[in-house]
This record gives sequence, C-alpha cells and structure tokens, in this order.
Amino acid sequence: MPINGRSKGHAFERDLIKKFQDEFGECASHLRRNLEQYQTAGKADIEFNNLMIEAKRYKSGNWHKEEWWDQALTSAGDEYLPILIYKYDRQPIKFVFRLSDLMGKGYESDTATVDYETGIMLMRELLEM
Repeated sequence: MPINGRSKGHAFERDLIKKFQDEFGECASHLRRNLEQYQTAGKADIEFNNLMIEAKRYKSGNWHKEEWWDQALTSAGDEYLPILIYKYDRQPIKFVFRLSDLMGKGYESDTATVDYETGIMLMRELLEM
C-alpha cells in the first residue's frame, strides 16, 4: 500500500511534537499540530511560544527547498521566529534558522542549517518560556 504524502507529513509533525515534549518537558506539554493551517493560508505546522515551525517530510532530496523557507518566514511574520525542520527518507532531521535570530542584525537574508542536536540547543536559546 503506497504511503500518502500528507499522512507522512502529519506523522512527522506528530513525531516532532513528541520529541519536543521529551526535550522541553512541561513547557511543551500543550503542543499540538496546528490544524488551522489547512483552513488559513500562512499558518505554521507547529506553534511553540515565540517560534513558528514549518515541518517538511519528503522521500528524496538533500537540501531544503527555497519555497519551504519562504513559507516559514511568511507564517512567522514579524512577531515570531521562523524555524524550518525537514527530513528526507534515510537521512537525518535538519533544522533551518534565520542567521539574524542567532547572530543579530546584518544577517537578515542568511540561514543556518544544522543537525537535530544543534537545532534543539538553538531552540532552547531562542525559546521564550
């Protein structure tokens, strides 16, 4: 039976939420998939306090697509910090952050792509609890 792409994406979102709940404890206990994303354009997959997280799960590739990052920026707007988390089959999870959120002004159009462990560490630094 073929795997539906949307189902694969939903499962990835649920998996990320479980990982965040394990990593961040009580402050992440409220996390749920943002079902509003299907009715309203510009909504993130996961909203976590001041972070707007766009999650992508695909069969093949080796780098994130520019439109995924654009979608993360749109959902974050001016009020939230965007994070893109993506995974391809048989490859590790990757996180993408806006470099200006990590380094300050002057890096607005640059991004940093990091592994899972570094991504969690950076989320801890950026998360307003």
